[in-house]
Amino acid sequence: MAVSNIEKFDDITGKIFAALYQSFPIPQYLMAEDFVDDAMRFSEQHGMEVSTPEAEFFIATAVWLIEAGYLKGKPYPYLRIEDAVLTAKGLEVLKAVPDSVSSKTSIGEQLANTAKEEGREALRGLVGQALGIGARIISPVLGLSS
Repeated sequence: MAVSNIEKFDDITGKIFAALYQSFPIPQYLMAEDFVDDAMRFSEQHGMEVSTPEAEFFIATAVWLIEAGYLKGKPYPYLRIEDAVLTAKGLEVLKAVPDSVSSKTSIGEQLANTAKEEGREALRGLVGQALGIGARIISPVLGLSS
């Protein structure tokens, strides 16, 4: 079964959030090859290694997270994000403890554990919760009602 773009986005977002939460506040290099399979391939046409669509998707996801205010960093097309670190909004979202769970483990801690275990469905669910919290944080600033 083909994985949708939203599912790929959630997988990559979960891994990015987990990596940055674990290293906070130290900026990190986020390399496409650490987040997607086969980030580079040899191109006969160009006679060199070029990025794959998966690497381009990773960069697009990270750029969206930067533009949405969850992290800061400097994108280098198709390869990496340099000096990536969670913003105050990103950290607040990942430090939140969802009301729907009985444990007192933050979303960031859950993401860090889930990313290691490769639980894709659980990872996607946690990303959805994190982005939902982020939307609730920013909605009053934008004058949106819930």
